[in-house]
Amino acid sequence: MKIGARILVIDDNAEARELLRDILEGKGYSVFEAGDGQEALELMDKTLVNLAIVDLDMPRVNGMEFTRRAKVVNPQLPVIMVTAYAQFYSPAEILAAGVDAFLLKPIDLARLMKAIEQL
Repeated sequence: MKIGARILVIDDNAEARELLRDILEGKGYSVFEAGDGQEALELMDKTLVNLAIVDLDMPRVNGMEFTRRAKVVNPQLPVIMVTAYAQFYSPAEILAAGVDAFLLKPIDLARLMKAIEQL
């Protein structure tokens, strides 16, 4: 992902969103935030984004459902999923949702930046 790309950070934890926003903006990306998948889908109706970083476990619309629905609208949208609860989902189930990369929380920033750069 090129510097200046528009990244959507979706997480029900406001502190996690703010931390990622600060880091990504410091690297030159434009960052948009949403507190859950439903809010993110509504934001995407009005705003073009180049990549989404989405928490798996959220209220209303979780990360997998967000990914499925977002890929219907924009099949090329790269999605990086993050979670602290990987043990509740199989890797096959997560990948079947259309996720392009998967990281565990707490997020290793070097791995996150590498995943962003590769997408």
